[in-house]
Amino acid sequence: MTSQSGSNQGLRQIPAGALFLEGNLSVPENARGIALLPYAIESEQRIAYIEGLARLLPQSGLATLLVDLLMPEEKALDAQTGFFRENVGVLHQRIIGIANWLIETPETQNLRICYFGMGVTGAACLVTAAVRPDAVVTVISANTRVDLARDYLSRIVAPVLLLVGEDDAHGKDLNREALEQLHSAKKLETIDATTHPFEDLNTQEKVVRLVAYWFIRYLGLG
Repeated sequence: MTSQSGSNQGLRQIPAGALFLEGNLSVPENARGIALLPYAIESEQRIAYIEGLARLLPQSGLATLLVDLLMPEEKALDAQTGFFRENVGVLHQRIIGIANWLIETPETQNLRICYFGMGVTGAACLVTAAVRPDAVVTVISANTRVDLARDYLSRIVAPVLLLVGEDDAHGKDLNREALEQLHSAKKLETIDATTHPFEDLNTQEKVVRLVAYWFIRYLGLG
C-alpha cells in the first residue's frame, strides 16, 4: 500500500432523516470510490478497530466516511431499553440517508459507494443494499447478525463478502446459510485470530487487505 495525502478530510454534519450525524470524511487524491463505515452499538475495541480501517483504507486510494449512526441520547436509551440493539429498520434508514448525502455532495458525488459493516450494523448494510440497490457497488459484512437481514438477502444484487472469525462456529453456520440465500456474486472468508478477530488490532492489516482488494475489484480500479 502506498501512502497518499488526503486532499479532503475532516468532520462533516450529515443529514439522515430528521437528524444530523457526525461523520469523519477522508478523500485521498484521485479516489474513485468511497467506503462507508457506519457503526452503532459497538464495544470500544470494535469502534477503535473500525476507526483503524478508516485510517488505513485511504492508503489504497479509497475514500472513507466513518459515521456513528446513533446520537448520544439514543445510546443512553438503548442502554436502558435495548431499543436500538437489533433495530436494523432504524439503522438502514440512516445508512440510506448517508448514501443520499454522498451522492448529492459535490466532494463525494463522483465516488461510487461501498459498504462495510459489523454486527447489527453489518446486517443494516445488507438490508440497505437490498432496498436501495442503485446506491451501492458492493458490501462487506463482518461478524454480522446476518439473521437480522435474512428476509432481504435474496434481493441483494451487489457483490457481498462475508467475514467471520475462524473459531466462531455459530457465526460460520449463520454465514453459510446467508451465502446460500444470496444470488449475487458472493464469498465467505474466515479470519484467524487468537482473540476476537474484529477487535484484535493484530488482524487489522489482514482485514484491510481483504477489504481493499474486494472494494477495488468491484469498483473496477484494479
